[in-house]
Amino acid sequence: MNATKRKFNSLIQGIGRSSASTQSSNNDSSSLPIDSPQPSTASLQPSHSSSINSNDKTNLTIEEDILLKRRRLQALTEKKAAATNSTATGTNISNVVLKKWTPDSSKETPIKATSKFAPSDRNELLRRLATFQEITDWTPKPDAVNEIEWAKRGWVCQGRDRVRCTLCNKELVVKLNKREVDGKEVAVLVASDVEEALIGKYSDLIVTAHLAECLWRRQGCDDSLLRLSLTNAKLSVGALRQRYDELCARKPFLPYEFNLKLPDGLSIDSVLTQLPEDFFTNPAPAKDSPDPKEPNRVALALALTGWQGLTNPRIGAVPNSASCHTCLRRLGLWMFKSKEVGPDNEILVPAPMDHLDPVKEHRFFCPWKNPATQRLGSAKPGSESDMAAWKCLAQVLKNDAYLRGALDDRPKNRWHNRGASVPSTPVRRGAGPPLTPGGYDSPGAATEPGGDDDEKIRDAKDKERWARLRRVKSLFESKNARRLRRTLSRPGTAHSTASGTGVDKEQ
Repeated sequence: MNATKRKFNSLIQGIGRSSASTQSSNNDSSSLPIDSPQPSTASLQPSHSSSINSNDKTNLTIEEDILLKRRRLQALTEKKAAATNSTATGTNISNVVLKKWTPDSSKETPIKATSKFAPSDRNELLRRLATFQEITDWTPKPDAVNEIEWAKRGWVCQGRDRVRCTLCNKELVVKLNKREVDGKEVAVLVASDVEEALIGKYSDLIVTAHLAECLWRRQGCDDSLLRLSLTNAKLSVGALRQRYDELCARKPFLPYEFNLKLPDGLSIDSVLTQLPEDFFTNPAPAKDSPDPKEPNRVALALALTGWQGLTNPRIGAVPNSASCHTCLRRLGLWMFKSKEVGPDNEILVPAPMDHLDPVKEHRFFCPWKNPATQRLGSAKPGSESDMAAWKCLAQVLKNDAYLRGALDDRPKNRWHNRGASVPSTPVRRGAGPPLTPGGYDSPGAATEPGGDDDEKIRDAKDKERWARLRRVKSLFESKNARRLRRTLSRPGTAHSTASGTGVDKEQ
């Protein structure tokens, strides 16, 4: 390589010398005047040769300087080119590797990078359940190996019928009666005993497929973790109002009331009488919300059964869909709304679906639908106290209205005796009617016939109410307090005598 460079440099020097000599001779000849007489050759020879030698020396020094500069520049450019080529080739190789792996990773469900072992965290359980909601990735499985069982043990859906542990990263393919033929899954007829054996094997793998040191192998989530807490009436009413407002914002897509098929025991009229007076006004409704005096019955029915507006993290609120935040079920409202309706509410063009049953549309494990999921931990399976979440919410509203006096027959009730402007005074037997400033013409002044019967009914209700209070109070008393109360109530004992004398002295 060095020899080649030396030959190239010598060649350039030779070319430079010949060109310089030719140029100097041309310049000398052109500098002489044309009309002047030419001197003799003998007289011009010494001066011409001396000028050529001096020009050659100056040209050589200039050429050497230029060559040195070229060599330095060439070395710098070679170094830069080598560095650029090395970085470019490294980038290209890394890009090729990334392109090979990104298509598979883009299809996978995004999982939190910092996975943790939290069997009592309800939000983490819901996040794991959310990975099983795509029908293309997870097909329905029997109850023993369904998605709730896998999620309770820390598994998430990683792909097509494939699960992965969030802690030990162990993967497992779950296939019962399907196989791939030409790249497509085809159902295979399997004997019942074989299918039961497969289900039992996968049921064991839910626990044993974890690594030996994985914490999900030792403990899973409790069955009551999905249960909704509806004991606090104030919080339950506030959550109901939030779901109602979200559904009212989707009023153009809500189905008609005759498109709904509500479950037995759910009456919108009864619920409207049991709600607080300021339910539709506190907080103040939005501008596009319906008039509080004429509430949206369809939105209220859907909110009572656990539905609310669907919100996408990328595009925001989805106007034509609803969702359940417990089972993560998404519901297209346009599928249940009749396309054309006549003036008398007759259906001219039906909806794609016959009707909307808001309870049945929940997933099988949802507490809004499944009483077993909503059951208390201390309750026995199959007992009469098993109620779905919508029934529990309806009972909470009823109890709250009873405590506010909304269901009592007394005149302070705002739903009954609305025509009575002056409250009537209870009249005992043999007593005359009370005198009021308005006289007999004022409403509520005269006693109604059958006042004795009303008094008896009122006394019976009071006795029943006191009996309930005694039963509730007895639940909070200890055994020692009960024994002490029994001892004090026995006649003829020292405690009862002492207590009696003390009472007489006070009197």
